[in-house]
Amino acid sequence: MAVIRQEKRRLDYKKPDFTITDIDLTFELDLTATIVTAVSRVKRLTEDRKIPLVLNGDSLKLLDVKLDGAECAFRETENTLELDSVPDEFTLTVKTCINPKDNSELMGLYVSDGKFCTQNEPEGFRRITFFTDHPDVLARYTTHIIAPDGAYPFMLSNGNLIKDEVKDGKRVVTWEDPFPKPSYLFALVAGDFDELHRDFVTCGGRHVDVYLYVDKGQASCGTVAIDSILRAMEWDEKRFGLEYDLNRFNVVAVDFFNAGAMENKSLNIFNSKYVLVDAESATDTDFENVLSVIGHEYFHNWTGDRVTCRDWFQLSLKEGLTVFRDQEFSSDLCCRPIERIKAVNIIKGPQFTEDAGPMAHPIRPDYVMEMNNFYSVTVYDKGAEVIRMIHTILGEELFQKGMKLYFKRHDGCAVTCEDFVSAMEDASGIDLKQFRNWYSQAGTPCVSGSLRYDAEKKQAVYTFNQSTPATPGQSVKQPFVIPLSMALYGSDGRKILLKRNGEPVSEVQILTEEHNVVVFDDVPERPVTALLQNFSAPVKVEYPYAQGELETLLKCADDPVTRYESMQNIINSYIVLNTVNAQRRLPFTHSELVVQSFRYILEESGLDNRFMAYILRIPPVNTLMGLFTAIDLDAIIASRKELVRVLSVELADIWEKLYQKLLAEFRQRLAEGRGYECTEEQIGSRDLIRVALNFHVRGLVLKGEEAKASAIVSGHYRISDNMTDTLIALNAATAHNLESRHEILKDFESRWRDNALVFDNYFRAVASAPYPDTLDNVRKLMEHECFDLTNPNRVRALLGTFSQLNPECFNDISGRGYEFLTEILIKLNGTNPHVAAAIMTPMLNLNRLDIKRKGMITDCFNRIMRIPGLSDSIFEKIDKAFKQ
Repeated sequence: MAVIRQEKRRLDYKKPDFTITDIDLTFELDLTATIVTAVSRVKRLTEDRKIPLVLNGDSLKLLDVKLDGAECAFRETENTLELDSVPDEFTLTVKTCINPKDNSELMGLYVSDGKFCTQNEPEGFRRITFFTDHPDVLARYTTHIIAPDGAYPFMLSNGNLIKDEVKDGKRVVTWEDPFPKPSYLFALVAGDFDELHRDFVTCGGRHVDVYLYVDKGQASCGTVAIDSILRAMEWDEKRFGLEYDLNRFNVVAVDFFNAGAMENKSLNIFNSKYVLVDAESATDTDFENVLSVIGHEYFHNWTGDRVTCRDWFQLSLKEGLTVFRDQEFSSDLCCRPIERIKAVNIIKGPQFTEDAGPMAHPIRPDYVMEMNNFYSVTVYDKGAEVIRMIHTILGEELFQKGMKLYFKRHDGCAVTCEDFVSAMEDASGIDLKQFRNWYSQAGTPCVSGSLRYDAEKKQAVYTFNQSTPATPGQSVKQPFVIPLSMALYGSDGRKILLKRNGEPVSEVQILTEEHNVVVFDDVPERPVTALLQNFSAPVKVEYPYAQGELETLLKCADDPVTRYESMQNIINSYIVLNTVNAQRRLPFTHSELVVQSFRYILEESGLDNRFMAYILRIPPVNTLMGLFTAIDLDAIIASRKELVRVLSVELADIWEKLYQKLLAEFRQRLAEGRGYECTEEQIGSRDLIRVALNFHVRGLVLKGEEAKASAIVSGHYRISDNMTDTLIALNAATAHNLESRHEILKDFESRWRDNALVFDNYFRAVASAPYPDTLDNVRKLMEHECFDLTNPNRVRALLGTFSQLNPECFNDISGRGYEFLTEILIKLNGTNPHVAAAIMTPMLNLNRLDIKRKGMITDCFNRIMRIPGLSDSIFEKIDKAFKQ
């Protein structure tokens, strides 16, 4: 029998016929047979009394149903519980039995390492009990957790702890959350943990007990996380005027978790990857991610919990806004230029790729089959860029005024993206009607610019044309509102004041039409133009820079993102030119501009180490693929390798001197007994030593001095006192296929095999190596005792790295990579289809690849589509890929 699959449409939304105002939940915990009793106060919202009450359910064993305490008639279908002829208000009692231990999808209530845990966003609560499992039904929750005394020392849920008592050998813990919330924000955790505690006093004088729960023996690795919570609470008060609203805030870290973290009201649950860090076992990036993700989930208390989404099409309402807030948090506490460049790279990499593929969708989608597929880089990160554009257009003061109006209007409500934009519009008095196109249209706009300079009038006349390629379901696009931040520089590198009609004007020029003309007066010479400063809009820019202009911006621009993007443009021009050469089997074209630009940054720029490291990075192949409509993968890889070769060889002396200088500073720090610190200065040194080491090693290998390269990397590994430097050496050994990789991998394995999070780095290093035997090594590692196909972190580390971060091996012309991933997808379809759908993303671009690779992926997709019980998560992506 054919499976009937149906997309949900945003415009089909209708208000619920019933709401639940209060729910009293009792969990009698058992690993394989947990009894859940839900007592709900139900209220009819529709005047049509013939409409039945329909509750959602999934994988539940129904035990009992009572209406106002009495037996009642009901219908149970595969996914619903339906009651006809119910009163306008009544109490409904539903008792169900669930098996948390066998819940391999990790949605609803499941068991992780002997601990009970929940994940209910977006539709996991229906796997706990029958309920109106939609975000527009907000109820007050009281939760009773019952288990044998001593079985689970910590039993947690939302809100404030009301009661903790033992009766007849059973421990009963009661939690009460006074704030109405949707079912996706319900949480429960039960298990044994190490507990960390901090006190926080809010700006209003409320005393808050902050608790962090981590695996036994891991308390020392949780101090950064719990301190980050306090920093987030304080920052949200100062920057947004938002105060925490309960007496207790709990965070729990678990290893089995599909996502990064979950913002359940007052009980945040985190993937342990974003909580557990110390100098020996975590990298600089891990430390920074803890701050960012802790902040993100805490900030959801207001932008997601207090004001939530009406329906899942509005997901970017909470996620785009909260990503913007966590980016600002990290920028205020860390290095703003670096944080901005990180965000830009996400947009120009995976987000632009998504826009160009079959899964392209607006930040507020119109059609969804499987909602989990739309927890996407578009909804989150492009959504954050849309919020940032509003902030750019309004300015900080008016933006904060809009935020205050938004909370005043909608606190305690489930609302839409339109409600947010309206609050910004009404508070600022700025018309955002056309700006709403960012919410409704998919794709990456391209702004094509040109300059006509009138020397006699001293006038710079710019023409900007915007266009957006067709995306699935949207062939015609309306013009976007694009805040284009510009700066003009003279031949001496000095900035020219922007004027029009004798008056200074803003650097942010708002483009609203398909064809736009921007004029500046009093321009003394033909200017060098900086476009899209600070990446002021998520668009591509095409501009005919004259020879030397990108060099001027690289050296003189006062906006760090402009300097960074200038180098990226220099690199991209080289890649495009030599990719074409490779396609035509012509010799590579040497670019003195690239070499001299790198030389300038290394020897003359005076940049700090961290920014220098970022600006010297060559974009990965996955990002470079975005430069082309049709992807010749082999030519792109060959062009990038040639660029690495040229820079490694021609700047060999500089790389060696830089590495030796940084290594000497590293040794001096060790000699002085100064330990690892996650400071901008130390992070910058490690970032730059990574770049220098890899170019230096590549140069040695190319000169036939592999033994020397191998010894240098082994030496770096041996002296390391922190995980960042350890992985710099480990990854260099595997990336350059050095003989020392065997010794280093063996040592790393013996030291870290008992620490799953750290050992994930071993999986990543092997899976990312761009060499012919990598796939065979990945297959072998699937048999390693530390690998677990049911654990999302292990799957992402080994299989996700291979499919998503190793395009050379994964896309090998033999098709072995595609066949391998197909086997994995079929296995995961039956256990965790959400993780499967995430790691298959690189195969979705089949229509942009060469005909042979497209054919092989098509065969793999056809094989997957024939398997019985194919999940909507996987089906939707393949179906859209076929239709593009």
